Amino acid sequence: MTFKLFSSASALTVALTLATSPAMAQTAPAETEQTAPQEATGGLADIVVTAQKRSESAQDVPIAISAVTADALQAKGLTDIASIGGQAPNVTLKSSGSFGGSSSVLISYIRGIGQNDFAFNLEPGVGVYVDSVYLARNIGANADLLDLERVEVLKGPQGTLFGRNTIGGAINIVTHDPGNEWKFKAEATTGRFNRVDFRGAIDAPLIPDVLHMSLAISTKHRDGYQERIPYTGDTANNPIYLQATNGAFGGPANTNTDEAILYPVTKLDRPKKSGSQNQTAFRGKLLFTPTDRLKIRLVGDYLHVDEQATPFSLLQVNQNAYVAIYNTCITGNQQLIAGVAAQTGFPGIPDLCNGVRGNAGSPTGTQPSLASQAGQHLPYDNRYVIRKADGSIDPDRSYASGANYNQIDNYGLSGHIEYSLTDELDIKSITAYRHLNSKFGVDIGGAPFSALNPTFADRESQFSQEVQLLGKMFNERWNFVLGGYYFHEYGSHDDGVPFTGGLIQVYAPNQTYDTKSYAAFMHNNIEVIPDKLGITLGIRYTHDDKSFTGTQRDENAFGLRLLQIPGALVLPDPSDPYLLYPLGENRLKFNNVSYRIGAEYHLDRRIMVYGSYATGYKGGGWTTRLTAPNFTVDPATGLPVKLPAPTFGPEKAQTAELGFKSEFFNRRARLNVAVFNTDYKNIQLTFQNGSSPVTANGGNGRIRGVEAELNLAPTDEWSIDASLGYLDAKYKKILPGVPLTGNERFVNTPKWAAQAGTSYRIETGTGTFIPRVDWTFASKTYNDEANTEVLASPANSFFNGSLTYKLPNDRMEIQAGVTNIFDKRIVVSGYTNAQAIYSGVFSRPREWFLTLRVHN
Repeated sequence: MTFKLFSSASALTVALTLATSPAMAQTAPAETEQTAPQEATGGLADIVVTAQKRSESAQDVPIAISAVTADALQAKGLTDIASIGGQAPNVTLKSSGSFGGSSSVLISYIRGIGQNDFAFNLEPGVGVYVDSVYLARNIGANADLLDLERVEVLKGPQGTLFGRNTIGGAINIVTHDPGNEWKFKAEATTGRFNRVDFRGAIDAPLIPDVLHMSLAISTKHRDGYQERIPYTGDTANNPIYLQATNGAFGGPANTNTDEAILYPVTKLDRPKKSGSQNQTAFRGKLLFTPTDRLKIRLVGDYLHVDEQATPFSLLQVNQNAYVAIYNTCITGNQQLIAGVAAQTGFPGIPDLCNGVRGNAGSPTGTQPSLASQAGQHLPYDNRYVIRKADGSIDPDRSYASGANYNQIDNYGLSGHIEYSLTDELDIKSITAYRHLNSKFGVDIGGAPFSALNPTFADRESQFSQEVQLLGKMFNERWNFVLGGYYFHEYGSHDDGVPFTGGLIQVYAPNQTYDTKSYAAFMHNNIEVIPDKLGITLGIRYTHDDKSFTGTQRDENAFGLRLLQIPGALVLPDPSDPYLLYPLGENRLKFNNVSYRIGAEYHLDRRIMVYGSYATGYKGGGWTTRLTAPNFTVDPATGLPVKLPAPTFGPEKAQTAELGFKSEFFNRRARLNVAVFNTDYKNIQLTFQNGSSPVTANGGNGRIRGVEAELNLAPTDEWSIDASLGYLDAKYKKILPGVPLTGNERFVNTPKWAAQAGTSYRIETGTGTFIPRVDWTFASKTYNDEANTEVLASPANSFFNGSLTYKLPNDRMEIQAGVTNIFDKRIVVSGYTNAQAIYSGVFSRPREWFLTLRVHN
């Protein structure tokens, strides 16, 4: 038996995607700093993007990009970043991680590359940018699409221009700039589960042509939809076990001592429902243009979240690991306890059953032994899985009684300065500071006592400074960007995770981390043959310097007691039997050079073909969630030997891509297609090593894919958008010790995905009616690297529909809609610990909404 960390094998995907652009631009966006004038030729309108740090039509950018306008999102009733995942080919976005319980976490995958966890020691594989500012943490990144101009989803490595951790791609969110006219818009929404949302925005030209201001605010409220109900079974044989847990259901407080394991990061309030929404977001902008050459933009935003946790449903309990030990201990039968210890080869089971639980010096103190409380605890098994009459899991009820909260305060300030040195040379500075304070926890175990109840707290700050020199030479045939970037992230993190009966009591207070990153980059677009042939050359050098001080502890010393090994041989500090992580400050440094080479050729004004080869990089780090001492056994002596801090190195991707972008039938149709092949190396995989979720470089893979995006406007009244994608992701190599066979499919990577939507504008004498229907499809998708079947999302289709009525003056509209029309309930995210507890998050139920919008 060894608690040595397996080295994780990461999977990489070959992605074949046929996808259609979900972005039907219904009106041309206003001319702002981010956009340029658009042609009024009828048919499909241009969507102007800044993917190459300058304003240009998405059709002229030699990158696979899905651009979704604010009007398109509004027509589909989409209000946050995660909701656009099904609208872009080869893109998977989720609003909750595999565990943790925060619905404000953005799990993002593009072409099979991403990050399935929110842990501070991990870097996201898809970079998220809001107004050119990188969001380092995916906690709080599932932001409200407040006062939006558009969302640009760039696929494939984007390191040369976007930089940090854009190995899979980048999501570039561009918000509205204030204009030179007084404008306002507001909307109010009601719906199922007592939904009450409000959005408002105003443009104020304080000094016309010189100083402009915009303010936007959003509030969202919905009640939870999963009920926490009292467990009433088997209580006749357990008179001390009370039906009411902690008084949450109106009864007396529970005397079950399992519930006493509460860490400082745990919120004591435990609502009777899960899955609510209670958020407020604010954004303000000042735009100062004192001369034609100088533009200064100040942006501030704030997000406050105080709501219930993501609703997990218990799917299955196996009598493995600590669950089996717990069920043995609570019998109090010493003969059985000794027999299980002998049969399993774990000599410490009697100590775990009969000894006091916990550490007198910890925040939770000590609890009586489980064996001494025989008859006071119920076994943990599948009795707590709630099923419907047809045998399927009931996602709307749970016996959970533990942590149930999601609290986030996230704000940022940024200053953007643009100055034209000459008509051909501009300099731009982007200075930004962001701060995140989060606290969330969830009862994954789904039992009326503490089974698996993780709680987390993060305090994170980031500062970044970017300088760009943008130039045009040779009659604008050579466009270049030359720049430098500095990034500094620092903060602390707390964990508190009690396992069944307190047999494991993970506590990690004030783990500190500090990351500094430096980069220099250049990107060139050169027109070799005017209006015909162009080439792209880009390069970026990055240096990362990371430090981390760990404090991970198990206040019950489960691993040490279970194996009965002398602490001096395996503990980082023999004087502290509870400390797990190696002592002192840990440091890592990484260097990388990423580049892009490409060429595009215009067959005519409306048809372009292109090819590119791009590389990407994501930094390495540490495994920080050990639940047992990290050691191996010396084969020569048979004695345990402690191991150093487990680390993982950077992962890298190289992507070759061919594509074409086209418009035809007098701009009534737009079709974009891309094919690509990605070599994915040193893939960072997170998997279970016993009860520890660990991250390691698992091996190499390859991803091949095809993407096609189609928009149609058969008439001025009728619009159609659709997408179809195919991904083929395979492991080429699995490193020794990694618990994978190499035949697994990549996590969060459906092989097939499709989307289609249509709307039709009906003009009447009393106004305009616009009915709309949207459909999304994804084939079977695995939500963990091990491809656990009970956690997988089956092949599924979802339908949404709406009807919008606009008054003749076009200043007021009403939209009524239904999401998940056929009430499809499937697992969309899941987690298993030690193959003992399996829990999942289900898709939201059918919901109706009614929105009133007004504007001047």
